[in-house]
Amino acid sequence: MKFLRKIIKNLPSFMTALVFAVAVWIFAVTQSDPTQTRAYPSQVDLEIFGLDPNLMIVNDINDRVTLTVRAPASILDQLENDSSLITAVLDLSGLEAGVHTLTPQINISLSPAEVVRLSPATVYIKLDTVITREFPILIKMIGNPTIGFEVQEPELSAENVTISGPQTLVDSINQVLGEVSVVDASEDIQRIVDLVAYDEEGQEVEGISITPDSIEVLIPVTQRGGYRTVVVKIVTSGQIAAGYRLTNIYSMPPTVTIFSSDPTLVESIPGFIETTPINLNGASESLEIRVALNLPEGLNVVGSQNVTVQIGIEPIESSISFSNIAVQTEGLQDGLTAIISPQFVDVFLSGPLNLLEQLDPTSLLVVIDLTDRGPGTYQLAPEVILENGDVQVDAILPNTIEVTIVEGNGNQGGSITPTPTVTPTTTP
Repeated sequence: MKFLRKIIKNLPSFMTALVFAVAVWIFAVTQSDPTQTRAYPSQVDLEIFGLDPNLMIVNDINDRVTLTVRAPASILDQLENDSSLITAVLDLSGLEAGVHTLTPQINISLSPAEVVRLSPATVYIKLDTVITREFPILIKMIGNPTIGFEVQEPELSAENVTISGPQTLVDSINQVLGEVSVVDASEDIQRIVDLVAYDEEGQEVEGISITPDSIEVLIPVTQRGGYRTVVVKIVTSGQIAAGYRLTNIYSMPPTVTIFSSDPTLVESIPGFIETTPINLNGASESLEIRVALNLPEGLNVVGSQNVTVQIGIEPIESSISFSNIAVQTEGLQDGLTAIISPQFVDVFLSGPLNLLEQLDPTSLLVVIDLTDRGPGTYQLAPEVILENGDVQVDAILPNTIEVTIVEGNGNQGGSITPTPTVTPTTTP
């Protein structure tokens, strides 16, 4: 009993001594490892988990946070040397579509340590339901084709696209477009076209997935009634100077589009339009001249009524021309008939004189290859078949032939073949 009273009597002294001892210990510890407050030197990545797979985040969020930590200096040093000791997470578990304000959770693997400042302190999250919907594909044609031509309905490799994304964005889509330029088109257009989704105001809708995001588009381009594209046939007269040869002769453009208020008149003419005659008599250098077209009455040309003819003339050993050589075809499929216009061409050759003198104009072969071609109208270049490689083909007039292939067997053309005319030119 006396001992108990003695303890109670001395209890205040014991408590004073304990407090004093703890204070001394804390002072000693803080002197050797003082508590400090520091800004963490690098931003911490914000990890997001718990998101419902049927939802998605539709707003931009800051995926890093900045921290200020209070802890003993030794712990702060460890934290700064090992970034894996601090993590920042944003828990979206159980959240539904809508707007949410969340506080990032900071986990520090060492203690004692506490976060005294966090930026951003809260994170604004907007969640939206992910949906998938089909939309028809529309093709917008930009510009206009060449005069006398018109575009038909485009043919698409796919008629619809599947779009996935936030419901608010998918619901805002008004149409899915692909754009194709048809400016100055005179033949079928085939392109790979990228697809873009637009809202009612014509603004592109981003943040969605479009499948497929591109398609193949074929736009047929046809000629209007009353219009027709024909070959320009260059007409020449006279002979170039002795000792020179014709290296090339061609028209720019090689074809022109003609039109008339009477469509039957357009269809009745052959597949070419002649130029007014070009006098080559005595020519000894290359020429580039503007030549008028010899148009039948009632016909007009789209654009300029003249063409530019380039004529290449160079010194040669010998040259010779053959007129009215029949054009033949090869490779035509069975059951088809080819109608050629014009049926006869003029051929200009050059080479050693002795070889030219041995040439028989009746054996001269001018061929158009129709392999793998079906019914239709084509502008094709004829080819002269020569047995001797030392003889060179300088030019063929016209250098483009219109060939119309139709079903059925029959004669090609129907005209009587004229007798070839030979005009030699020899170096003195």
